[in-house]
Amino acid sequence: MIIVFKPHTPDEKINEVSDIITKLGYEPRVIRGVEHTVIGAIGDEQMHRSLEILKSFSFIEDVIPIQKRYKLASREYHPADSLAQIGSEKLGAGFFQVIAGPCSVESLDQMRKAAKDVASCGVKILRGGAYKPRTSPYDFQGLGDEGVEILRKVKEETKMPVVTEIVGVSHIASVSAVADCLQIGARNCQNYHLLECVAGAGKPVLLKRGLAATVEEWLSSAEYLLVHGCPQVILCERGIRTFESSTRNTLDLGAVAVAKRESHLPVIVDPSHAAGRVELVLPLARAAIAVGADGIIVEAHPNPMEAASDPAQQIKSGNFKKFMDGINPLIDLMRNLRG
Repeated sequence: MIIVFKPHTPDEKINEVSDIITKLGYEPRVIRGVEHTVIGAIGDEQMHRSLEILKSFSFIEDVIPIQKRYKLASREYHPADSLAQIGSEKLGAGFFQVIAGPCSVESLDQMRKAAKDVASCGVKILRGGAYKPRTSPYDFQGLGDEGVEILRKVKEETKMPVVTEIVGVSHIASVSAVADCLQIGARNCQNYHLLECVAGAGKPVLLKRGLAATVEEWLSSAEYLLVHGCPQVILCERGIRTFESSTRNTLDLGAVAVAKRESHLPVIVDPSHAAGRVELVLPLARAAIAVGADGIIVEAHPNPMEAASDPAQQIKSGNFKKFMDGINPLIDLMRNLRG
């Protein structure tokens, strides 16, 4: 860490802070300028107590961490792109995937139809929510255990690996018995107890960025999964809350580029939740592919007008080929540019 003193701080105060730093396990390096003096505290910030408490001193201007809080997720720790294995399908490290399916599991017929439609267009991974965390307690909360059983049947019939959301610790065991990838939704991005418990399930985890989480906070949440034994983490940008109201959320493609640069983990984008409007899903998906995402997760429903949740943003699964035709040339182009 770097400790920056206010101009003309007396030597006795600098020496006092230097002694505190030493007691906390760091090696202080004093650098004196014309007006400012700084101390470089040499040591592993994750092994010793934080020095941010020094901000409370009236003569200290700032305390700046210089070591990333997301050590295992960082490029410094693992320079090469990581690969996630969802069932028989690879994602990341040059393998691009489209994950598609309804927002909510509503019936066996609905899931069968959606899976058949998207699979016929080349989609290899199916999504669908058995448990749904909703803003209002009066909204459809998902079918729960019945929805998990529907996912199991459709998975057996189609041989498609399944991604579905975990909303509570009590659901981990039953959902893990069926799902090939466990999703952590935006509302639970910083639910650290849930992250620790999900990490022990032995499945890849798709971690959505929180509604107002910074990139550092998002990557730090991924660090919780990695530290607790989940080596396969997939980051998902799904839009953040801003003052803009023309879309459901503001898709932060800059965060995708930063996450790809800072971390070795695969990064995908959810254009459906960012858009909130079906006509915007395709252009946002194209933008995600162009910025370097390793995949997209898209909502598709046999009859969006009858969907129990998020009808306005779901593509009609019978028309999904048109969507795939709209993104496949760009997927091929980006693959060639990378290659």
